[in-house]
Amino acid sequence: MSLSRFHSTKWVSIAICACLLLSMATPVAADSVVIGEPGISASTPEPVVNAESAQSLQVVLVNDGELRQGNEAAFEEEVQRAKNVQVEIQDYKLDAPIEVKSGKQTIGSVTDGQQVPLNFRIEVGDADPGTYDIPVVIEYSHTRSVIFGPLEDTERTTLSKEVTRDATIVVEDKPQFTVTRVGGDSIVAGDYNEIQYSIKNTGTNTATDAEAVFTTTTEGTFFGKAASPSENTARSIGSLGPGEDTIVSVQMGASENTDTGTYPAPVTIEYENNIGIVETAETARANFTVQPQRSFEISDVRLTDFRVDEQEARMQAKITNRGPAPTQNMVVRIGAQEQLPLTVTSGEAAVGDLAVGESAEISFTTNIPEEAEPGAISMPLVLEYENDAGDVLRPSTPLRQRVVIDEERDRFQVIGTNTTVTPGGSGEMTTTIRYTGNETVTNANIKLFTNDPLSSSDDGAYLGTVEPGETVTATFRVSASDTALTKEYSSSVEIRYDEPDGDTRFTGSLTIGVPVRAADSGGFPLIPAAAVGMFALVGGAIVVYRRQN
Repeated sequence: MSLSRFHSTKWVSIAICACLLLSMATPVAADSVVIGEPGISASTPEPVVNAESAQSLQVVLVNDGELRQGNEAAFEEEVQRAKNVQVEIQDYKLDAPIEVKSGKQTIGSVTDGQQVPLNFRIEVGDADPGTYDIPVVIEYSHTRSVIFGPLEDTERTTLSKEVTRDATIVVEDKPQFTVTRVGGDSIVAGDYNEIQYSIKNTGTNTATDAEAVFTTTTEGTFFGKAASPSENTARSIGSLGPGEDTIVSVQMGASENTDTGTYPAPVTIEYENNIGIVETAETARANFTVQPQRSFEISDVRLTDFRVDEQEARMQAKITNRGPAPTQNMVVRIGAQEQLPLTVTSGEAAVGDLAVGESAEISFTTNIPEEAEPGAISMPLVLEYENDAGDVLRPSTPLRQRVVIDEERDRFQVIGTNTTVTPGGSGEMTTTIRYTGNETVTNANIKLFTNDPLSSSDDGAYLGTVEPGETVTATFRVSASDTALTKEYSSSVEIRYDEPDGDTRFTGSLTIGVPVRAADSGGFPLIPAAAVGMFALVGGAIVVYRRQN
């Protein structure tokens, strides 16, 4: 090979290698870098707000990322994604009485094309109608660029950024309303009451020919009275200018089993605007409170002659109003009388007005027949009273009081018995009786019943008229056989009498003890025969001795 040919071949090889290297290096320099950034905007899809109100404002973030260089999909998404996003509304920059109650919100990452809704709680004061820009401050970080290749490690450049975007709110020139319950008006369960509400136009325009519709969806509550309940009721409020208010009254009620608490009562208000078109304002939030049903307590129960076979069995007690509301013209009655083992002769007690915490006496009289069984019974007491409006209320559940019917007891009691009868003899017997009844009885007669070894030839006595608590004495003639011992023998008496209504009644057999006493000789005491003979001998000796002397 010649020297010139050698040099020629060498330069060709070098040129080829250079071309190859150049062809490999050029694509790597163009395709190994991806560059981009997020493009975040803020908007309010429902910008209309009401003056003098608290409401929720939705701000929607949208990421419209920008890709400046690159064709690697994974890295393209990365450089357009916003990370560690934080959003805040800076109300101090607003030239309006608008206050943001929500703080800074953190939402993580926002990818290209993604929309993220955020809700902020705001309070709008007496703002003039118009459009307002609110500054939305958005802080985030993102990957600015990615450098990669087969012969080198992937490198990333990260930036932090803060941008401010203006979102728009609009305060409309129209009426809007707040509805507030006046004072402490409330409903007592099982009752109804007039509730007053204040309706105020907090908007910026006059409402004409306005009407408010109150609604309740709480179970057991209603408008009107229990006889004709309704879920809603309407009230005309006429014309109401900005800042003006008016008072309306609605009648509301609650059933007896309604739970206590405060419940919502949404209010929808329709009105005519300044060009005569009927519009509906945003629903106002009102409420009402249900208190517990009135409760009453029965105490200090006193029973008189409450026993079997008693025509004037009386029950007395005290009833107390435990609240939460007073009652007027209250009446207490014995209920379900047909189910009781007695006949009610006076079953109604007029109590009158009863304030909370106040008590009153009640009294009932019954007739307990002789066939009634002694023992405890449950006495139902039905209540009826008027509320403040004069409406009559009758609670469905009666009060129940436990009372005990005692066993039958005779109205006459034997106090004592005395007699002079001895074995084999006869004598008077007196029996003392006390009348324990409550009413005077007449034509009272008593009869004696004896058993061997006693008998009676005069076994009846007339007692006549006997007053309550009076003690009377009956006298009989009794005899005892020779075999009678000195002890008490069981006998009995029975009394028949007439009640004030003319009915003749008999007592049961009243047991008495008849004492037989030892005989009394009335002369000298008996001396044995030997003693008599001895006395005779002694007496004779004394006589002989005196004669001899």
